[in-house]
Amino acid sequence: MDERMGEIMKDDIPASLSYGGFSNPASLTNPTFSRTENVSGAPGSHYVEEEPEETCSSPKKLKSAVLSPDIKSLPYDVQEEIECLYEFVPEVDHHFVVIDKIGEGTFSSVFLAQLKHYKELPQKFALKHIIPTSHPSRIEGELRCLQEIGGCDNVMGVELCIRHKDHVVIVMPYFPHRKFQDYILTLSVDEVRGYIKNLLIALRRVHKFDVIHRDVKPSNFLYDSATKQYALVDFGLAHKVKSQPNEMKLKSQKTETTPPVKPSPSVKPPRNPLSPTTSSQDNKQKIVAGKKSQNYVTPELENSTFARRVKSPRRVLLAKRALLAKNKTSDLDKGAKVSAVMSTCDCYGKPQICSICNSRANQQAPRAGTPGFRAPEVLMKFPDQSTAVDIWSAGVIFLSLLSGRYPFFRANDDMTALAQIISIMGSEEVSQSAKAYGKHLLCHPGNKPVDLKVLCTKLRAGPAANQHAAHKEGLSDKEKEAFTSWANIPDSAYDLLKKLLDMNPFTRITADQALQHEFFSSSQS
Repeated sequence: MDERMGEIMKDDIPASLSYGGFSNPASLTNPTFSRTENVSGAPGSHYVEEEPEETCSSPKKLKSAVLSPDIKSLPYDVQEEIECLYEFVPEVDHHFVVIDKIGEGTFSSVFLAQLKHYKELPQKFALKHIIPTSHPSRIEGELRCLQEIGGCDNVMGVELCIRHKDHVVIVMPYFPHRKFQDYILTLSVDEVRGYIKNLLIALRRVHKFDVIHRDVKPSNFLYDSATKQYALVDFGLAHKVKSQPNEMKLKSQKTETTPPVKPSPSVKPPRNPLSPTTSSQDNKQKIVAGKKSQNYVTPELENSTFARRVKSPRRVLLAKRALLAKNKTSDLDKGAKVSAVMSTCDCYGKPQICSICNSRANQQAPRAGTPGFRAPEVLMKFPDQSTAVDIWSAGVIFLSLLSGRYPFFRANDDMTALAQIISIMGSEEVSQSAKAYGKHLLCHPGNKPVDLKVLCTKLRAGPAANQHAAHKEGLSDKEKEAFTSWANIPDSAYDLLKKLLDMNPFTRITADQALQHEFFSSSQS
């Protein structure tokens, strides 16, 4: 860990909390946790740092840790991971009893645990063990998001953070939930309305802080159907929004339209050493001083710095060529010769890449996220991405709920994912939106957009829905009512879906605007 992470953790350690111990167990009796009510009663989250010890490359078998009967019944690989957690972070063994492993991602593993010394408390915790190879800035960013943004508006908060050497464990309240694919076909229209509404509430909260979550998907938006509670989790990829290009253009326009300040009449304007009169006078003075009878400076070079160094016609010619080459290079850098470059490109409009295009530098743009939920501007490597990428991901989730198909998009690479979007949204619409952020997209052959309402209706009546309907006799009255509610889905749902899946990120609806949509006006949730 770098020094920044250590400073954050040291600054927030209260005097009553020693090595991660819980000094006030009574504060944990409330099953609903908030960001400002934690184990010590002080606002904010607490971070614990231990003295450095020797790092063990592979965990040893713990003799002191007593495995509960529940853990012994788990698969051997899960038991081994729990023992690894105890070994790498001893404070977890001191204060928690790990019950099971409930999740795993690319950068972390999540375990279910309860307090070791206060087992009578029903509250359980989710322990997120971040892999040691994660960059400290990434861990710091996730902790700050949980601490500053979390705790309200359906955003998960943090209760405690334990650090031991290069291992970090984030302690969060456990949120019981089911997998998205287990209930996607059993939700009624009103439940779908409530699901999307609460997701937009969470995104509105996150976007107020100019933060992009970047990994919005069903597995990161937990839903408890029994209590009708929601939680947006996993801020491992979240980051601040960069300055937008529209703002940059606006600033430049203001600078250009600002009238120049006229100097006072009493103040003489500064002398320009490269002005035509000054340059000519300086040349004449140099010629007289050097007792020269001729001046070989050409009109094209008279206003340049080369005029002071020319001594012969040959050097005049060489200087002129150098000046022309320099001007040509600067024009190419400024983009004045883009059309000329495009005309010499051999692969324009062809399924190949020429040497000119290969010599260009790669454009760097954020591409983090889960395949199938990346926005088109992410797939086309637009560098100045905004919170609109989260809105697109929410639209994909809404599309899955309306169609009953999850995951809706399946792609192993960006080009395949973009082709799947084009097959639904239409080639002309995608090409026009790409121009908004400086991209030129060619599609051959082209295709027309698909009516989203017709698409979702057909998929809802597909094999998966028919199989679910075949077992209608065994369904409860609530599930039967949910199944029949899809016959009267309002058109406003598809209107909202179209605005969430707007191909242009600059015109895509925001979370706050979406919550004012007609689809939520009759919400009962």
